[in-house]
Amino acid sequence: MFEIIDFHTHPFLEARGNICAHAACTGNSLSWFMQTLDKAGITRFCGSVLNGRTSDLESMLAENRDALRIRDSAKGRYVPGFHVSPLYVDQSISEIRYAAGQGVRLIGELVPYMKGWEDYSCPELSPVLDAAEEYGMLISLHTNQLDQMEKAAKAHKGLKFVFAHPGEKDTLLKHIEIMKSLSNVYLDLSGTGVFRYGMLRRLVDEVGADRILFGSDFPICNPFCYVASVLGEELNDEERAQIFSGNARRLLGL
Repeated sequence: MFEIIDFHTHPFLEARGNICAHAACTGNSLSWFMQTLDKAGITRFCGSVLNGRTSDLESMLAENRDALRIRDSAKGRYVPGFHVSPLYVDQSISEIRYAAGQGVRLIGELVPYMKGWEDYSCPELSPVLDAAEEYGMLISLHTNQLDQMEKAAKAHKGLKFVFAHPGEKDTLLKHIEIMKSLSNVYLDLSGTGVFRYGMLRRLVDEVGADRILFGSDFPICNPFCYVASVLGEELNDEERAQIFSGNARRLLGL
């Protein structure tokens, strides 16, 4: 009934990239990854490759090249997200330029604690975000220190940010506060939050269905649960359609 685009996944080409906590009990191939999303009714998926807790430049570049390989293998089903890092400012700006030339419009999900940098307050991140803004990128940030995320979004109002993971009630309320003050901030549904009944209705009432993107964080989380959460909340079909795919299509230019 609905087209579903999963804005927040972490696909992989081989077993070392499967960051599921129970990877020993799952498949370890891209075909398994896509077949599982198929079963959940998810037609397209987005996000970055995460080959573990690696912070060196070589690994960052390799993950970005893997993302392009997955895009080619997935034949139009995958929207790749590139990694950048304040540890490597010049190289990150070059990667943004390269990404734009490859038709890539998404950066992230960026996960500082996995990639060896402290948080979004580091001054070296600012020129990287300037370049992302210049090239019209959309940037996905793992929720960590929301005050610093808010400052980054406020300082780069021409750049659209998607904050990942609604979190528990206090975190959700902080997301809502930020989204009300900054029109360039969106939220995806991956990670903690959607299992609290009513949170999605509250989010729609407070900031509008056009600011929310469906996401699961697969293979870390079970995508079926996230599909059910949108179908099971007190939403109308227009709101569900926006969340499931309409907003991702608009923001990514699909």
